[in-house]
Amino acid sequence: IEMTHVLADREQAMSPDFNFASSVALFGMQLRKSAFTNNADFNSIIKLAEVGRGDDTHGYRAEFIRLVKTTDSSL
Repeated sequence: IEMTHVLADREQAMSPDFNFASSVALFGMQLRKSAFTNNADFNSIIKLAEVGRGDDTHGYRAEFIRLVKTTDSSL
């Protein structure tokens, strides 16, 4: 049985964890020069990671942001 449901076209807020995970995936795709980065640059990766930083108790997310900034300046 095929079931369909029409969703309203509205923007939904993503969780900080989802935003951060997306920035990590996008960074990996950028390094591999993937065709599916949707023309994202390192600045948009940094912005997405900063939005998803959230409660960074061990500093891992801040370290990732520093890594992206270092990679951007070295290219």
